[in-house]
Amino acid sequence: MVRLPALKRVPLPKTPYGRSRRLLIPASDNLPLVAISMRADAQFINRRDQFRLTLNSLPNPGVQQHVEDACVVGDIVVLGFNSGPSQVTFLPVTTKAPRRLDSGVLPHVSSPRMSRSSGEGVRCLAPMNAAAGSVEFFTGGHDRRIFKWRADAQSLEEPTVTKINVFLDSGVSAMAYRHDDKSLVSSDTKKLYVTDLTRLHTPRPAQVSNDVNQIHVHPQIPHLTLLEMIIFDRRMGGFDKAPCCTFGYRNTNAKFQQTYTKGSIHHTFFVRGHQDGTVVLWDFRNVKNIVTKRQSQLTQSVVHTVVSDGHVVTFGDGVVTFLNDFLHS
Repeated sequence: MVRLPALKRVPLPKTPYGRSRRLLIPASDNLPLVAISMRADAQFINRRDQFRLTLNSLPNPGVQQHVEDACVVGDIVVLGFNSGPSQVTFLPVTTKAPRRLDSGVLPHVSSPRMSRSSGEGVRCLAPMNAAAGSVEFFTGGHDRRIFKWRADAQSLEEPTVTKINVFLDSGVSAMAYRHDDKSLVSSDTKKLYVTDLTRLHTPRPAQVSNDVNQIHVHPQIPHLTLLEMIIFDRRMGGFDKAPCCTFGYRNTNAKFQQTYTKGSIHHTFFVRGHQDGTVVLWDFRNVKNIVTKRQSQLTQSVVHTVVSDGHVVTFGDGVVTFLNDFLHS
């Protein structure tokens, strides 16, 4: 067995306006990681041997598109656009050559009261389920509305799209699905909304002090919700109560907050990269005393950080970086 280096950089092809957006992990462990850029280039990285699959490269087909968010539902990558001919594109990840499937459904509308500079179309995505040959996910729009999408895995071009009974005060900034109580947590950066998808009811939203750009529901402990650096425990009350803990990293050189930056939960750890290239791993096992377990410095900024096969992997400035010993040292 070949021992992997402590740090492995995988540079991706440079393209105009090709800012890093998301690094996604398909459910099947024999399939590669997928790196998505702002202009919808897709690159595939062998997750075991950690190299780019050059023959599977899927650059933008020449269409002007702006990726706001991307997620993976089972083995299907979903891209959400705020401009371009489509609002959603499907990218099934298989062992064969990749292909895009654009949806013709355009549920999000631009409001006459909104300037074009504030965005149109999709602003964020949240996966729901991938089972029995279908995929389900949510799109949140600049138009303040949320839609649930359901598509047959064999005919992705013809999804069923249903409007969710919630209308936010401004554009939808983040969402996450809670499997245990079948509810959707969403935000407009200033408030948190919880929609009961069984009763189709959304109580009064809770005001939050910090801008909410990412929401994580713990995959193994669903009563824990992370707003990146803030943890709420549903057993202690709703979002209108004080969080059970806060933690974070301050970049003294940052001129503004990166709204696309996203971390990941791994058991009792939260890992996140930052604009200055710092990657931090926190241990929240004891919420009264959250500790920084590990910190590393990369040479490029980080937009998305994930945990794949026990390795921390970052994506930023067109480089995918494997930190192979980060969790275990």
